[in-house]
Amino acid sequence: MKQKILLLILLLLAGIPVMCDDTEQQAPVPPAVQNKINQPMENETPEQPEKVTTLNIPPKWTDFCEIGYENAVYKDSHDIFNIFSFVKSERVKKNYWAERRVSFENYLKSCNALDDSAKASCYSELRNIENQKNDLYRLKRRQLLYENNIELDRR
Repeated sequence: MKQKILLLILLLLAGIPVMCDDTEQQAPVPPAVQNKINQPMENETPEQPEKVTTLNIPPKWTDFCEIGYENAVYKDSHDIFNIFSFVKSERVKKNYWAERRVSFENYLKSCNALDDSAKASCYSELRNIENQKNDLYRLKRRQLLYENNIELDRR
């Protein structure tokens, strides 16, 4: 009995997508009506092409920052746990991203002070600078891992 009920439920569940088929055939539109749809109304003027303006969207810090370090704060103090290398390296990494964030925000403020025509070029320059810094950061990180004989891509 249980097997029959389970089989019935399975068949019903398998049939649901078939019953919900939305590919109903629509009646063809007569050509006379089609022409009226495609033509503009008599009082309506044809559309003029609109001017496309590029938006000067400022770059975001989160586009360049490593995940987890978006709001890093520079700390100059040494903890009691500095004897552990991972605590020291984490503090160094946080300080690095905090300095980069301050630099990014200062450059962004200077870009925002410019007029609209110069903002786009300033923003693109800021993006290029941050991307170059990220490339250099990745390169230095790989080099450091290589020097310390740490496998990069374990399989």
